[in-house]
Amino acid sequence: MPVSSGSIDADANKASMGRRRKWTIALVGLVAAGAVAGVVAYARSRPTESAFRTVRVVRADIIERVTATGTLQPVITSPVGAQVSGIVWKLHADYNSTVKAGQLLVELDPALFRNAVALATAQLAQARANLTSAQATATGAKSLRDRTLAMERLSMVANADLVASEAVFGQTLGQTRSGASQVAQATAQLARARLDLEHSIIRSPVDGVVISRNIDVGQAVAATLTAPTLFTIAQDLHHMQVHAAVDEADIGQVHAGQNATFTVDAFRDLTFRAVVHEVRNAPQTAQNVVTYDVVLDVDNPAGQLRPGMTANVLILIVEKNQVVAVPNEALRFRPATAKAAPVGAQPVAAGRRTGAAVYVQQGGAALRVPVTLGVTDGNLTEVQGVEPGRAVIVDVARGKSKAPAAGGPGRGI
Repeated sequence: MPVSSGSIDADANKASMGRRRKWTIALVGLVAAGAVAGVVAYARSRPTESAFRTVRVVRADIIERVTATGTLQPVITSPVGAQVSGIVWKLHADYNSTVKAGQLLVELDPALFRNAVALATAQLAQARANLTSAQATATGAKSLRDRTLAMERLSMVANADLVASEAVFGQTLGQTRSGASQVAQATAQLARARLDLEHSIIRSPVDGVVISRNIDVGQAVAATLTAPTLFTIAQDLHHMQVHAAVDEADIGQVHAGQNATFTVDAFRDLTFRAVVHEVRNAPQTAQNVVTYDVVLDVDNPAGQLRPGMTANVLILIVEKNQVVAVPNEALRFRPATAKAAPVGAQPVAAGRRTGAAVYVQQGGAALRVPVTLGVTDGNLTEVQGVEPGRAVIVDVARGKSKAPAAGGPGRGI
């Protein structure tokens, strides 16, 4: 029985589809096997998660500074007071007035002072009149005594008359001396009254700028016990000083001649320069904190700085360029079971801080490396004992509840 062409074509199509299905299945299997092999290889090649967080030792510029807070003050401040009491009659200066030495500032009411001068003048005139009268009486008494003495020698009067004349002469002589002292006293009182009148006109003792005025017209000035301060004059605001309170822990590093910088809140974008003028030895204690007053000289040519401003001061102690340094947190890190520093460590140059260490990771443990500390800026610290680029531990990795045990001291690092 003959086979039709349609049957032959159907069988051929079925065979072709079967071959394609087998190739597809084989290809999928190969891809799946490759994926499994890749996952296994990646899992085997992935590095073991570190138990620590590390940073690299670097070379950096380190500037060590001492921080302090201070107050801007004029170099010389002259308080202007009053030596006499009275009522303020006229004011000739105000805040920010530029004054010269001898310039008139205040006048007190002169009426009482002029009256005191007139009274003292009258008392002096009276004292001089009394002295003239006493001198005339003394001259008469002396003449009487001399005449009585001559007559007594001629036995023309009794001796008692001579004694009486001597007494009268002595009395008038004493009155003359008393009158002379009264004249001197009245002269001094007149000079005092004139001086008080002169002091009722108050003048500036120095050249400068008025930074404080404490009186007004009509106000009573009482100078009985202490001289009141009427004005405060700063001699030269182009040259000022910062009085900074430096902590006792830092004062040993500060000395005259060091450079410093500071900022004030009024000009936050500006940095001003200063030089340490002196370190005062008088301690200042507040809430059990001991500080020392460090005086810094400041130039103020533009007049931006004003007395009383708060200055945030940075005093330069030492500056080093491109030294080996680590972050301070690496110096603070300690494993849970850190070992003590090795005995017989190498001696360190004088002036260096010893006993410090950093830790490096070795075989899953923290290995202690002794280092010598140098200068610090609060973030980085100069070290000797580790080379740049070495990874040092700063903390335990997140998610680790306990750091691995510390290893022995490192050698040849």
